[in-house]
Amino acid sequence: MTEATGIPFDAINAAALAQWPSLVAGWLPAGRRRGDEWVVGDLDNAPGRSLSINLRTGKWADFADGPRGGDPISLYAALHARDDRVRAARELGALLGTLPGGAAVAEAAGEDWRPDVPPPGAPMPDLRGWDHVYAYRDAAGRVMRYVVRRDATAHARKRIMPLSWGTLRGADGARTGWHPRHAGVPRSLYGLERVMRARTVLVCEGEKAADAAQCLFPRMACVTWTAGCGHVGRADWSVLAGRHVIIWPDHDAPGARAAAEIAAILGGIAATVRLVDVADLEPGDDAADLRVPDARAWLCERVGPVLCGTSVKRVGARGGPAVERRVAGLEPIAVRGGEIDLVASAGERALMAANAPVYQRGTRLARPGRREVAAADGRLTQAACLMDVGVPALTDLLCQVVEWRRFDRRSQGWKAIDPPAAAAQVILSRAGSWPFPVLAGVITTPTLRPDGSVLMAPGYDAATRLYHVDDPTLELHLPEPTRAAAEAGLALLEGLLAEFPFAAASDRSVALAAILTTVVRGMMPVSPLFAFRANAPGSGKSFLVDLASVIATGRVCPVTSAGEDVAEMEKRLTGLLLAGYPIMSLDNVNEELGGDLLCQATERPILRLRELGASSSVEIENRAVIFATGNALRVRGDMTRRALLATLDAGIEQPELRRFARDPVADIMADRGAYVSACLTILRAWMGSGAAVDLPPLASFEGWSRTVRAALVWLGRADPCLSMQAAREDDPERGELREMLGLLAEAAGVGRHCGRTVREIEELSALERQDPAGYRAGLRHAELRDALLRIAGTPAGRVNSRRLGRWFLARRGRVIDGLRVVECGMAHGGVKRWAVERV
Repeated sequence: MTEATGIPFDAINAAALAQWPSLVAGWLPAGRRRGDEWVVGDLDNAPGRSLSINLRTGKWADFADGPRGGDPISLYAALHARDDRVRAARELGALLGTLPGGAAVAEAAGEDWRPDVPPPGAPMPDLRGWDHVYAYRDAAGRVMRYVVRRDATAHARKRIMPLSWGTLRGADGARTGWHPRHAGVPRSLYGLERVMRARTVLVCEGEKAADAAQCLFPRMACVTWTAGCGHVGRADWSVLAGRHVIIWPDHDAPGARAAAEIAAILGGIAATVRLVDVADLEPGDDAADLRVPDARAWLCERVGPVLCGTSVKRVGARGGPAVERRVAGLEPIAVRGGEIDLVASAGERALMAANAPVYQRGTRLARPGRREVAAADGRLTQAACLMDVGVPALTDLLCQVVEWRRFDRRSQGWKAIDPPAAAAQVILSRAGSWPFPVLAGVITTPTLRPDGSVLMAPGYDAATRLYHVDDPTLELHLPEPTRAAAEAGLALLEGLLAEFPFAAASDRSVALAAILTTVVRGMMPVSPLFAFRANAPGSGKSFLVDLASVIATGRVCPVTSAGEDVAEMEKRLTGLLLAGYPIMSLDNVNEELGGDLLCQATERPILRLRELGASSSVEIENRAVIFATGNALRVRGDMTRRALLATLDAGIEQPELRRFARDPVADIMADRGAYVSACLTILRAWMGSGAAVDLPPLASFEGWSRTVRAALVWLGRADPCLSMQAAREDDPERGELREMLGLLAEAAGVGRHCGRTVREIEELSALERQDPAGYRAGLRHAELRDALLRIAGTPAGRVNSRRLGRWFLARRGRVIDGLRVVECGMAHGGVKRWAVERV
């Protein structure tokens, strides 16, 4: 149908439906696909399930507040044109190429290009040969597309190319995958994942400039659009609604025109729009070219007055009398009898719309907590942890985000009430179906994401599932991640360790690895345990842990004693893991370090813990760095391959009386940002170098080995994993097995033909020898008897056959010095025979 305006509405709707899934995903990236529908919280792109869009027919409806439509034009109008259907048809038709002035969907003659969203598990494109790769992500941090760049050389101009997922139909058939084509319109912004938690947004021209600006101004979200000045109108600027926007144009005529066009688009939706005065820059310069001592002061001096956007109307807002809506900006929730499930769902939507600090922590809800605590030298810093959200806390949050009302029969009107406790209880009972984000832990210091980008913005980060509690006392400036900057950063860290009496170079590398790991723990699923031991008290073991903690958190590390046995240690470790502390230290471990929970906490990213004082268990994601210190510390059993052990040897009787030339903790607190920057720069330089180091694999800790370990070796330091061999040789379990293999081989022989049952082994150990006169002269194999009694002895001085059999079963096949215990058939009655075999 063509209306009086002369616009082909039917043709525009048909063209939109041809690429409807990708268009809807670009407009409402917080949603997700369910069958033939795209579900999202509302037209403001809030997570949830109230708004449903049919991906075949284009019909849509918001079942919470009523708006609905029957075709793509109506949805575009509600999202981008303030319900103006004619304006929406013109804009959508131009974008799809149906009306004059628009770009056709196909980008090459004779080809049909249908952009789409990369499915889960989609392979990476071939990015070899490009100097820079920029990943465009959705609000949740998932990669949607790429822009790649090759810098100019003496023989070639610079080249910039998009890479989008979709289906390209040509003469040779249809090919689905990554193609050098633009995504569907409107195109999401570069840096979209940064925008969701930021109030101020800095718009630059080009991905390189946006990344450079993000390093200069970590508290802002720095973004850009795709394809330069001529494609401003094809970007999705609706995500900047209600935010304070600063536009930094390139110092040239196209940059000025693009800035004016962006300001005109944002004038009706942004809270404020300001323009940076770049008149004093060189022609063509942008944020990547800025070289000033104080970038923040430079920007403040050059941000002009508000251009537009002094009043804000929410996208899709309807007219009517003004209502107090609280934080979520939603209509009051009406509480009616028999509708507690609907009331609870409305409360969930309000919490999501308000970005309330409610997160999933296993099968519980939690919120990040913070408090001021004492740091070194009388300073204060922010300490963060996770707090459980129960009925009272959830009721409090529900009251903050939205108004609640009940119909009053006496006054025949709606009366304001407190949120029903039953609604909070129902929300808490919906474990497994919550819409709230999953939270892995809390940090107070910027860290790295797995792709090497820097997590600086405060709040929740979807890529790492970490919550960044901003520390206002931390001033951070990141240099360009070059090898020279990395070497300077490593020299700064090594200056802190100059007076520690490390026994070997690998011990110093363990300490450096511990410092780096505490800062960048969020980028890796697991990390090894770091253990520090010494020959005498006062050698500096706990002080090493404090250095790492002060850099990563701004305070010395709180410690907990290991307990008298493994069971007590695991109870204390469970409490620390459930609380979500980023760093934990087991202090004064004066004997053997091991246990099943400690092995799991270092090797497994997901833990199932039994809550203290309860029979229920909870599943959590673990992002903690675990330390252990002790004078006689030894790593036992499976922990030998999960722990890095550094030894301190002061070489004097009373190490605590030594005098030091400097106080490393005071040095850190004087300029903590420099040490955090050094850690981040070392890892960023290594990840961006493209270099390779030849290291033996480290099972279970591949991510840590590729980053922290490889960076230290790349910079010429000893491999910290060399300490694992020393821990393995000192393993009491290994020593016990070595002793048993040697003694049993000496007494019974080597080979399967020498096999004996555990009863026969005990009898062999009890054989006596006689002197030439025929008198008893003691046991023939006294050392074997002592070893058996230590392993499986009873108070009566006999060997428990069942316990000895279990000991052999647990260690069968393990090779020590070329020997191993093996089963070699059955004796009468089905009893196993055991023998020592040479491998």
